[in-house]
Amino acid sequence: MNVSDRPSYKLLARMFPGEPERSVPAFDAIAAARLGGRFAGLDEIDALILKETEAAEWPEDVNVLLKALRSGAPDLVDHFTEQAVALYFSTPAVSRALTGKPVPLFPNPTVMDDIDYDLLEPVIANCRGLADAEQS
Repeated sequence: MNVSDRPSYKLLARMFPGEPERSVPAFDAIAAARLGGRFAGLDEIDALILKETEAAEWPEDVNVLLKALRSGAPDLVDHFTEQAVALYFSTPAVSRALTGKPVPLFPNPTVMDDIDYDLLEPVIANCRGLADAEQS
């Protein structure tokens, strides 16, 4: 089966549609070649999707489908989702569009610029060092 014909590929394309106005690429534009080698359990996910969608059209909201799939095989769907996030956000094109840097967002940490902690002193003094939830 061609990768782009797989139900799991269709699901991933709906999970990560991209944002052309911000130059964030869609899943199908960047990750198709990496799909088969990176995902474990694609055949099982495809079977689950086909079973869930055989009687009806795909729901408009991708989260509705993910919840339905998760009810049938929570561990498999959770693992699939984790792999999807890792694959998409570890793609340099996505990272560059979101952060301006080619370093993948996931699983690598992003180093933030140094912060002047003196700027926080008035906040800490005003709140007596307590978070909002702890003040009540």
